[in-house]
Amino acid sequence: MKQLILVVDGDASCRDALRTTLQASGYDVAVLYNASKVARRIEAERPTLMVMAGGASSGDGLAALQALQALRTSQDDLPIIMLGEQRDETERIIALECGADDVISKPFNVQEVLVRIRNVLRRVQRHRLQDPVWRAPYEFNGFRLDFAWRSLTYHGKPVSLTQNEYAILALLVTAPGRVFTKAAIVQCIAADAPDAQGDAGVWVHRLRSRIKRVAGVCEIIETVRGKGYAFNLDPGRTHRTAFQNVRVDVLPPQTATRGSAG
Repeated sequence: MKQLILVVDGDASCRDALRTTLQASGYDVAVLYNASKVARRIEAERPTLMVMAGGASSGDGLAALQALQALRTSQDDLPIIMLGEQRDETERIIALECGADDVISKPFNVQEVLVRIRNVLRRVQRHRLQDPVWRAPYEFNGFRLDFAWRSLTYHGKPVSLTQNEYAILALLVTAPGRVFTKAAIVQCIAADAPDAQGDAGVWVHRLRSRIKRVAGVCEIIETVRGKGYAFNLDPGRTHRTAFQNVRVDVLPPQTATRGSAG
């Protein structure tokens, strides 16, 4: 399964140039014209990385920054590269403070964007490999998920999990109550596996079975019909997406002023 790059830009020439180059480099590419629709697209089709235009030329600069900040506020670590205005230092600072992984000014060289994408993906992958070293164990209903040892125990006794089962549980507990689609699960844990999306449901079923085998019940991993799966310690709790229940206030940093030297 190829890695999916989502390109969000109101400029058709930029979208087409990026799509052509990325597809030629082995990526799947999805395009979106309006940054205000990012939330819906990400929920339906989880990308590996997003390239999103801001600034006046896109006609959607504020919406792009709001979408970026909403993702980061909800602790979504989707890699994001922002396309900004040429020599607009204030915009670059705001985008980085809102959580962009990189900022590239227009007009850009598509080959440079390609290199930046590869660099961000390598950096993110290294970071994820290091995640288990510093994340504190997560405890729920007698279970203890230990990220350092990539293990699950129930009242101190080990629960055997496959690599994919562990990865799914580790993903779900990062955002209790949030619905993860099958596409999102695959992009996060098995993006390079062919036809893996069809296996996601099987992996979740087996994970549930293993938890139920030791605990006698497994209501915490819910199937949300037509959407995906959620880790929910309170079955009565309303499911949310990355953009729900998030207040977004995009304000320029106090230290940044337009035209400042850099």
